[in-house]
Amino acid sequence: MPHYELILHRGEKPVSTYHIGPEGLVIGRASECDVVLPDSMVSRRHARIWHDGKCLKVEDLGARNGIIVNGEKVSRLRVDEGDELTVGTHTFRIAKAVRKKDEPDTGALISFEKAGVMYAKMLREPDVNRMVILYKASQLLGTVFDLDDLLDRILDLIFEALPVKRGFILTLASHDAKPQVRASLPKENVNGGPPLSTTLIDHVFSQRNAVLTLNAQKDFATSESVVAHGIHAAMCVPLCGREDIVGAIYVDSGSEEMAFKNDHLKLLTAIGRVTGVAVENAFLHQEVVEQERLSAIGQATAGLGHCVKNILVGIKGGAEFVDLALETQEIKYIQKGWPLIRRSVDRIEDLVLNLLTFSRERKAERTLTDLNLIIEEIRDTVSAQAERAKAVLKLEKGDVRPLPLDSLGMYRAVLNLVSNAIDACEEHGGDVTIRTYADETSYYVEVKDTGVGIAPEHIPQLFRAFNSTKGSRGTGLGLACSDKIVRENGGDISVKSQLGKGSAFTIRIPTQTQIAG
Repeated sequence: MPHYELILHRGEKPVSTYHIGPEGLVIGRASECDVVLPDSMVSRRHARIWHDGKCLKVEDLGARNGIIVNGEKVSRLRVDEGDELTVGTHTFRIAKAVRKKDEPDTGALISFEKAGVMYAKMLREPDVNRMVILYKASQLLGTVFDLDDLLDRILDLIFEALPVKRGFILTLASHDAKPQVRASLPKENVNGGPPLSTTLIDHVFSQRNAVLTLNAQKDFATSESVVAHGIHAAMCVPLCGREDIVGAIYVDSGSEEMAFKNDHLKLLTAIGRVTGVAVENAFLHQEVVEQERLSAIGQATAGLGHCVKNILVGIKGGAEFVDLALETQEIKYIQKGWPLIRRSVDRIEDLVLNLLTFSRERKAERTLTDLNLIIEEIRDTVSAQAERAKAVLKLEKGDVRPLPLDSLGMYRAVLNLVSNAIDACEEHGGDVTIRTYADETSYYVEVKDTGVGIAPEHIPQLFRAFNSTKGSRGTGLGLACSDKIVRENGGDISVKSQLGKGSAFTIRIPTQTQIAG
């Protein structure tokens, strides 16, 4: 009796192959069908194709939309190689299987479409051994979050459940990517190149079928990898994502001639189904992370560009005064231009220092630090800036003992807060008070001003990079850097502000955190 296959086509491309065995195939939308088609045009049990010992026949099982053979609607008809069968929106071609008449049926196929419904059906079956394996696989998916570690453990589980000697799990990031081996057993095989059948793997990726062969030396005699690695019995199943294949699981018997069963292929296919969803989720997560990274780079570039552009405006304005002074030989233009250039240079220095602070991940190097000495140094540093802004600096030093802190970092964090407070007083003058104090649990540095204040809607975004309330005068990095430094020292920053009345920023350093550090 000749062997036939039903080949599902999309356009001219074959996507799935179904072997027509002694019992034939039932085509329909229901999960118990041999060929499952998720199509609203297909009835639950739509059509049947079988061999009656003399010829191949197809019949309509009472489907609402009927069946079409070679363009004509039929209810029952003899078919042969080359005929086309249309069921709903799906088109199949009938072909003779590439197998000699006297050669036993050594293989089995499970289509991509049937893998999901077969897995759901398997969960409803009272098979304890299968349930235990699938439960263990599902448990791994919920507890192991590193993809390579997960695939290693899945492969261990497969070796526990099935009589296999070699195994590999490959992932496919995209259709045009090369499959990548992510897990293998035994481990030593990887160094000399994986001894797996590329022919089976290529078949799985191109045809979207799970494949079992009991005699690969005959079934794939033209495959160099099968012959070279002495592969006999082998199975290869797709890692099924929600809509496409994201990888494959390949196992074989090594040099031994052992008999895999269809039940083995079904279980491996079910494992491939649940693992595929995990791999797909991992790829989606990587895409989201990459998109967020690119978005962050774009935002940072835009923020830097805006900031540098504003600084360049100041330099250019100062340079024009200097040019005018050179032309006229009048010193008054130098006196007007130089402050613009000097202020722009200071802003460049602040930008570079803040960028270095914000971009580097580092562990705080703590030494005993006196917060009162830090605020004294800051007062001396910004006194000229305060004078230009008509701001009055006030120090209120509390009874705080030296603490193990990142001294240079804390100096930078408080300096940013004080500089912002002075800027807030620039229009109408005001007071800037720097105060240290302590309670039973923490030490504090408060920077308070009587300047313009901050609008309530801006406060939640204050510590985000490149977010500035100063317009063209700010870099948007000062507060973000201060927040990062304080967190590296185990503390936090809080803010209170009222428009027209000023702001107060408070750094809190927990005592226990510092002692533990």
